[in-house]
Amino acid sequence: MEAQRKLKEETKRAEDSGKMKSAFLANMTHEIRTPLNAIVGFSDLLPVVDTNEERMNFIRIIRNNCDMLMRLINDILEASNMGQALAIKPEPCDFAQVFDDICQTLAQRVQEPGVEFIKDNPYASFPATLDKGRIQQVLTNFVTNAVKYTHQGHIKVGYREEQEGIYFYCEDTGAGIPKEKQASVFERFVKLNDFVQGTGLGLSICQAIADRCGGRIGVTSEGEGHGSTFWLWTPREITEVRS
Repeated sequence: MEAQRKLKEETKRAEDSGKMKSAFLANMTHEIRTPLNAIVGFSDLLPVVDTNEERMNFIRIIRNNCDMLMRLINDILEASNMGQALAIKPEPCDFAQVFDDICQTLAQRVQEPGVEFIKDNPYASFPATLDKGRIQQVLTNFVTNAVKYTHQGHIKVGYREEQEGIYFYCEDTGAGIPKEKQASVFERFVKLNDFVQGTGLGLSICQAIADRCGGRIGVTSEGEGHGSTFWLWTPREITEVRS
């Protein structure tokens, strides 16, 4: 009887491991698809653009998404070795321009007819020193999860200066998150709804990025049916990242 009990336990553990592996592969496929779609989409448009300025904008977006794709692949490797920390490489940039480029890619993720994508860029120019690839990764994960749960209304992405740093947010009018589950959404492979794909590694990587940048991350929601707002705060000038 004891041998049978142990066999059942090991069989269940093997089944759970297989399900986790399948969920990992499915979620990584969705993570990689976002920048890949942008690369393919804007590459297809390059031959038909009229002005050199527009062509250079498309090339910049393609390069940004190539960088993001490489970063995602590196993250998959890093996720398999938890002894390594995520690399953060801050550099000076005009984040107002960077944010516009990011939103051009994010808008492609919102394809449901009843959902409007809203960009909130309150600054004409916003100098900052940060890892723009990591910020794009966080905002992409926020929007990807908002798309899963939002079928009417809007998904709004924005940022603003706050407490000598930058507050980024993604607001949606989707299903919302129950109060008791909000603390766990940044854990790996959390499933909030049996009929919707879980959060995968995306939000747990966002948590790691926030920690590495010396920032904070969270979600606010009044509960089911009230939408939710995912947010990230980081220093405006990231000059040193702890090992």
